[in-house]
Formats: sequence, structure tokens, C-alpha cells
Amino acid sequence: MKESKYVYNPKTCQYEHARITIKEVIVYSLGLLFTGTVLFVTLVFLHNRFIESEYEAALRAENKVLASYKPVLESELATIESTLSSLEKEEETLYTKFFNAAPPKPERIAPSLSKEKVLLADASAFQSLLDKLDLRSSELMAKSVKTNEILSSAAYIPKSDLEKLTQIPSIQPVDNKEITKLVSGFGQRINPFHKGSYFHPGVDFVAPRGTEVFAAGPGRVISISKSDLQAGYGNQLVIDHGDGFTTRYAHLEEIKVKAGQTVTKGMVIGTIGNSGGSIAPHLHYEVMKAGENVDPALYLMQGLSSQEHQRLMELSQKQNQSLD
Repeated sequence: MKESKYVYNPKTCQYEHARITIKEVIVYSLGLLFTGTVLFVTLVFLHNRFIESEYEAALRAENKVLASYKPVLESELATIESTLSSLEKEEETLYTKFFNAAPPKPERIAPSLSKEKVLLADASAFQSLLDKLDLRSSELMAKSVKTNEILSSAAYIPKSDLEKLTQIPSIQPVDNKEITKLVSGFGQRINPFHKGSYFHPGVDFVAPRGTEVFAAGPGRVISISKSDLQAGYGNQLVIDHGDGFTTRYAHLEEIKVKAGQTVTKGMVIGTIGNSGGSIAPHLHYEVMKAGENVDPALYLMQGLSSQEHQRLMELSQKQNQSLD
């Protein structure tokens, strides 16, 4: 038991109980408050550390599941972004081939999801990313369906027209993988002999003497002509492809087919030479539609990408000197 404290009172000449001062009250109260606070904090810490409610247990389990799905979400995200990019490129290529024009430039939108966002997301943010992924997936499906509908409609060809399409002279008559052998195009050009402007009815492919020349399409050889004169087309042949299309191959060295012979697309029909009115070994190639000369470069699409065909067209349109 705590001992009582006494002080001597000179007025009464007696020892009296000491009175509690305000300072002692304040110190005592602060001590109680500090002790209570420490005890409360300790109890809260112990409760949070060792006691788990059903709600907390459910949240902990949910966070664990979400954390395990982060790599899956990241992989799905990368696949979707890659697929969208691939679809855009394919769309541009098909647009160019179908409409013979550069596609409109779409508005570039930055990806809404990223690897960093996925890996740093907490539970609530992760759920938001899942919702965005679901939205992008829906957009991808809608874009795919729309693109398929448009392309299937644009690409529909009646069966009656399929045979006509296969007859069109659509391959280059010489091996020209680098798209560099076409040196003079269709239209007004400079004549190599009198240097005046004249109408060049075909395109010129330059290549060494003896280089193989191919039939640009299936058909029948309707004309063969050989000449030793240093003028005109020299050794030449004409193939009828049907549906009004004919092609001419001039300045040949050798002719490896006969008049009336049926040829297939890509078949070797001769070799490049320098016969007739030619200033260098080359092939002069013409396309006629219903008897009128048309630009051969427009039809030389088979085996070329849209970029390669565009390059071929650019070379064909250069205003320069022809070789015949």
C-alpha cells in the first residue's frame, strides 16, 4: 500500500497530508494516456497479425489468384496487340490491291494496356485491366468480322469470270525479282535514234542476251515474225490470251515456240536479243486489249507485293529514253 505523504504546516504547527499539484495531475494523466495508446496499438497489431476475418481471408485468396493470372494477362495482351497490328498491315495491303490506291491513314491510338501497367497493378487496378482487355478483345472480334465482310464482298468473283481472270497476262515476261529491269515505260518517250518524242506502245525490260522470256499468260501463239533488218521489232511473236487480250514479245534472239502452239503461263517462249531497231539487248513487251495498246505495267501484278508493284509502276512512269 502506497505510503501517505505529509508536510509540516508552520501555521498549525502540525504535519498535514500533502495536496496533489496540477503538475502532478497532468503528468499522471499523460502517463495513463501514453500507456493506453501503447496498449491499444499493441492490441491492434496483434489482431491484424494473428487474427484474420472471413472477409480478409477471401480478399487474400482473391489477390493470390489475381497475382497468378498476371502473366496470363500479359501474354494475352501481347497477342492482341500483335494481332491488331498484323490486321492493320493486311488491311492496307488488300486495300492497295483492290482499289489501286494508297489506303487512308488511320488515327494512331496508343495501346491502352502495357506490360508495366499489368505488372505494377494492385488488385483493383488489375480488375480494371481485365475489363480493358475484355473490351480490346471485343473490338478485335468486331474488326475481324467487319474486315472479313468487306473483303469477302469486294473479293467475290462470279464463276463465269474466274476463267477470264486466269487468262489475263499478269506475270512479268522476264525474271525481275529486284524490280530493276524495267527501264522504259508506256507512253510518250524519247526515241533513241532521232531523239524526238514519240509514243512508246509497250515497256522495255533490259537483260543480257540469251535471258529467258516467259509467256505472261496462257494462250495460243498467233503470229511469229523474224527479220534481219536493223529496224522494226526484229524477231517477235504474238500470243492471243482470249477475252480480247494479246501480248507482243519483240527484239528476241531465239523463238522457242511455233505458230498455233498453245502455251501456258510462265512457259519459256524465247530469249532476249538485240534484233530489229534496238540499241541494246532487251525485251520490248506490249499488251493489247481489243486491238488497242494499254499500259502493260498495270497487269504485271502476280507474284508481286503491293509495294513491289508500286515500285514497278514508278519505274514505268519515268519520262526517259526507250531502247527501240
